[in-house]
Amino acid sequence: MDREVKETGQQIMLPTPTLVELMLSEFDELIELDYIHGHARSLKHTEGKLFAPLGGGVSLADARRYTAENMIHPDDVERYLRESDPEAARQHMSAEGASSLHRSRFRFKQLGGGWRWMEQVAISGSENGVPPGLCYIFMFDVQSQVEEGMNLPVFSSAGMRSELTGLLAEEPFYQAARSRLSVCSEGWCVLVIDLEHFKLFNEWYGRKNGDMLLAQIGAHLSQVEESSGGLACYFGQDDFGLLMPYDKEQIETLYAAVHTLIKEYGTSVGFMPAFGVAMVSSEYTVEELCDHAAVAARYAKENYHTRIRTFELSMYRQTERDYQILSDFQKALRDHELIVVFQPQCRISTHRVVGAESLVRWRRENGELMQPALFVPVLERYGFVTDLDEYVWDAVCAWQRKWIDGGHTPLPVSVNVSQIDIFTIDVAEHFEALVKKYDLPAEVIKIEITESAYVDNDAVSDTVRRLRKKGFLVLMDDFGSGYSSLNMLRSLNVDIIKLDAHFLRMNGDDRAKGMQIMESIVNLSKTMSVPIIVEGVETKEETDFLIGLGCRYVQGFHFYRPLFVEDYEKLIADPQNIDTRGFFFKVREQFHTREFLDENVFSDTMLNNILGPVAFFLRHGSEIDILRYNQQFYNEIHSPLLISHLRSSQRVVVPEDQPILQNLFDQAEKNPLSGSNGVVHFHRSNGTTTALQIQLFFLEENDAGKRFYGSVHDITQARQISSQMQLLSRVSPDIIVFLRLEGKKWVAQVVIDGLESVLGFDRNELERELNEGSFFQRIAEKDRNELVRLVQDSNMQLEAFSPPFSVTCANGSQIMMRVGVGGVQDRSCGVDRLLILRRSADGA
Repeated sequence: MDREVKETGQQIMLPTPTLVELMLSEFDELIELDYIHGHARSLKHTEGKLFAPLGGGVSLADARRYTAENMIHPDDVERYLRESDPEAARQHMSAEGASSLHRSRFRFKQLGGGWRWMEQVAISGSENGVPPGLCYIFMFDVQSQVEEGMNLPVFSSAGMRSELTGLLAEEPFYQAARSRLSVCSEGWCVLVIDLEHFKLFNEWYGRKNGDMLLAQIGAHLSQVEESSGGLACYFGQDDFGLLMPYDKEQIETLYAAVHTLIKEYGTSVGFMPAFGVAMVSSEYTVEELCDHAAVAARYAKENYHTRIRTFELSMYRQTERDYQILSDFQKALRDHELIVVFQPQCRISTHRVVGAESLVRWRRENGELMQPALFVPVLERYGFVTDLDEYVWDAVCAWQRKWIDGGHTPLPVSVNVSQIDIFTIDVAEHFEALVKKYDLPAEVIKIEITESAYVDNDAVSDTVRRLRKKGFLVLMDDFGSGYSSLNMLRSLNVDIIKLDAHFLRMNGDDRAKGMQIMESIVNLSKTMSVPIIVEGVETKEETDFLIGLGCRYVQGFHFYRPLFVEDYEKLIADPQNIDTRGFFFKVREQFHTREFLDENVFSDTMLNNILGPVAFFLRHGSEIDILRYNQQFYNEIHSPLLISHLRSSQRVVVPEDQPILQNLFDQAEKNPLSGSNGVVHFHRSNGTTTALQIQLFFLEENDAGKRFYGSVHDITQARQISSQMQLLSRVSPDIIVFLRLEGKKWVAQVVIDGLESVLGFDRNELERELNEGSFFQRIAEKDRNELVRLVQDSNMQLEAFSPPFSVTCANGSQIMMRVGVGGVQDRSCGVDRLLILRRSADGA
């Protein structure tokens, strides 16, 4: 449909392209430029507003010169002449199928004096419905928008360009890009720019600064658009697009410029731009190329070191997998496929449970369990992690209510809160509503927030303050992960610190440094009087090291793996397995070993008596030297011969034990946390041998070799006693067992096993079976309770032997035995009961 314009006394039939049709109703001026005949004419003029326009039939050159001299503000003239160059316009329009949508703003002279901002939109090209060689310029009054700081709707009424950034809107960009690529596409690319966490940027620095940043980025893209002959676009929110010839250096320069703009507002890496690049190919439409570049930008967000990524097909396949997970996740929420599990947190000294951390598993419809590492990062990437967190929080509170209603003692359970949660919802109000909904005391819910969220983040600090005020315990998770600053620690406002044991799982020199870091952080927490939980503890070696540091609370596979609800309930239903005292800081602290180095407190003699027999060793290849030792070491080894061998001191070791000694040094180097421990026999000067219990720790390696610290104890007499007991076992007809009571459990030590050949297992196996309780399964069921009563109720005198009872031997045969039980009056020997097991030959 054609449309008439009657504003200058002429009747003109205009074409009806979609974009022109949209704009006809609200423009102030309309000018036609005819580049074929070199003419310009005014088609519409608003009376009484701007300086009088040109009439019809004026040459292009005269129109351009007159406008520059009489209508444009002096400061805008140079830019106007550059952008209205007719020769550049002719070259562009001569290209087959070329179309253009170009926007500019200039200050035009008002009829009554003064200047007024006007926006010019130049439209040309057959795709836009404009005849060849013609260009239509529409002018809009934008003075009010400039005065109000561009705080108006993002797009003009025409929907063509962003009022905020000056760039093409999405649909016009696609139209213009299709036209541009129909002429030239080889070596071109589509660039998508995404500003990470821009919503947070607006909250931190204000919407006005956010709009200003977008406008500044738009200005930079306009420059690239002009210099490269490309097209720039503003998709809305924090997303920009650019069609341009691929130039890696120019893209990196643009990234640096955008990054510099952001850094002017603050140094947080959370707002860094992400650039995605997709190379133009005839296989894909402009829209698909933009999608590819957006996918690459998402991948760029995942790495703070590589923020410019080029699209690869593997990314698209991963994105498809991500979308599948997101789709399935909505179903999982609806069908309760997400399962909350609990990983116990324990007191390190007793292994008793003091609380738990709630974790989540996804049990698919087919029964398969999906680990959080597969789906949580996807939810975080696409902003759905708060949906997951709210699901877990509600499930934990519901379980606590059910557990308390069952008459059980509640233990606190911690839930994870992310930085995204804090900026998405009012976390403090949400948790207050949850405990009110389930009628729970606030102290049964602990809130874990990662340390990185605290950095320069007033919103997180305020949330923590409000949570604590409402009675919730707040934990700082992942403490020491690399974000800490002394200033942050000074104002630390949490109840508990969580520290990951990964510092202990390093290699080589890094491991020693990790141990030192761990010790420093633990000491720091003591200085601040804040309890600490070490999570990720996986081995006994790590546990022993933490005990040595004075750590009180731990969490990890060495104690418990994450447990399903039913298994966790079974565990904590037994009062013997739980500790309800909560998390607290010890007022009386363990001493630091370095305190011993204070010469004002300890003399050398006192320190030597405290340390016992110790020495420093140097190992070079297979050679072992004793570098330094104290007097107690010399007295303990009874071997001047050993001390005199400054080189190859291992040769004083009996030949069969030399490999054992070398292995002890190997193991100490491999396990710097716990060192190594073993027994080695040395030659004495008098021709005898002495058995030394040696404990070694690796210290360092230098040019001279590897240095070790070692302590020794002479166990010759103890070994002799053990050998004598073995001899007695061979001649004695009885089994003699010492029992001591540890808590509520009896611990057995077999001293003599005179029935080894009859029972079919040695003294160590017998001791193990007694302590595990499996030995009692060998006793006839009717006699077991009576034997237990005898052990528990015996007085201090050795009672008469019990009636005979049947015991099953290792080979399945049976023998008859009796037992005599006596108590020990003086328990300084570490024994409470004495058992004598004797074979009953007559069975009577």
